[in-house]
Amino acid sequence: MLALMALGVPIAIAMMAAGLAGLIVVGTLGSALTQLTLVVWSEGSNFILLALPFYILMGNLILQTGIARRLFHGASVWLNWLPGGLAIASVFACAGFGAVSGSSTATARTMGSIIVPELRRYRYNMSLGTGVLSASGTLGILIPPSIIMIFYGLMTETSIGALFIAGIVPGIIVSVIFATIILIIALIRPEAVGTRRQRGEISWRHRVAALGDVVPVVSIFALILGSLYFGIVTPTESAAVGVLAVLVYGAAIGKLSFKAIRLALVDSILTTVMLFMIIIGGYLFTRFLAQTGMTAGIHAAFAAADLGYVGFIVVVTVLYLILGCVLDLFGMMILTVPILFPMALQLGIDPVWFGIYIIIVAEIALVTPPLGVNVFVINSVARDVPLGKIFLGCVPFVIGLLLFVVVLATWPQVALFPLAGLR
Repeated sequence: MLALMALGVPIAIAMMAAGLAGLIVVGTLGSALTQLTLVVWSEGSNFILLALPFYILMGNLILQTGIARRLFHGASVWLNWLPGGLAIASVFACAGFGAVSGSSTATARTMGSIIVPELRRYRYNMSLGTGVLSASGTLGILIPPSIIMIFYGLMTETSIGALFIAGIVPGIIVSVIFATIILIIALIRPEAVGTRRQRGEISWRHRVAALGDVVPVVSIFALILGSLYFGIVTPTESAAVGVLAVLVYGAAIGKLSFKAIRLALVDSILTTVMLFMIIIGGYLFTRFLAQTGMTAGIHAAFAAADLGYVGFIVVVTVLYLILGCVLDLFGMMILTVPILFPMALQLGIDPVWFGIYIIIVAEIALVTPPLGVNVFVINSVARDVPLGKIFLGCVPFVIGLLLFVVVLATWPQVALFPLAGLR
């Protein structure tokens, strides 16, 4: 599998080929093809996974309506007086877009194309600027609704609604951590944040008017989370509600032409197919691992090590950092969650908390070399910035995420307290 990836074969095809070949070796060609058929059918017809294309479509429609650009404008109007205010605004704009797109790469790609020119305009150090955008893009999978939360909930039979609600506070805290890191860098190295507007250049009237740029995102976010929280809709239905809300808003402001809708649909289809291929390939590979006895062997090794809560968290964190070097987010979760989740339950770890923890650790993998998916996405919109400089710009934010993992592991209620009234 790793050899195929090194040759440039897409991750989905590499996992599928290795899994299918392995099933043939440990079984027969007929049994391997039967497993392939069963995986394709079971995952392709899974009702819960309908939420994936709907959330992807919602993010693409939002891109076509111009909400993302307006969101960044509103954030920059309010935060530009701070040292590094433009970069801080990009963090909260990414958080806002992530709240209605559910995708890390979509957040990085969309906001990167909007914000990179502004960072150049104000002469920001582009290592810092691209690092901020790469790291802030990861907020798309932490702040609900999140595609990866849906996938984790499906794999572990954990309440997706509970995962969504549990992700809100950690998402806000991580956003504040990123903003604080930028502020510290700006105070220590003012030259890194270039020029900036002064506080008096923007009137309060302009700032109040700019709140209108944020209202659409807040309204859609409140509609999705509110309908879920009060049990009005299921997670899959909430995705459809979100798409409908964006369509109505786009039609109301005259920003959604048939051409724009077609472009959004085409991009959503391509992304959905890619995700389903990764899911199918990953499940085939894990079925092969299970038949070899490797899964049971790992369980036995962990049990014999008697790691305890702290040891387990440290091992899983290191494991994800290593896997992030060669696998994307879905690949990592498919290969690890079926093994790690039962161990977490044996240690008395809350399944909702474990999902939030896994997602935050996976965020780190999205901005670490050599794969660093978000870094490559930002590099595609800032081609003159070498990958090494972008990875270097991510370092302070990786440290911030690791510190938050420590906080979350020490005080699990940081994520769980909003669920108190639902349990």
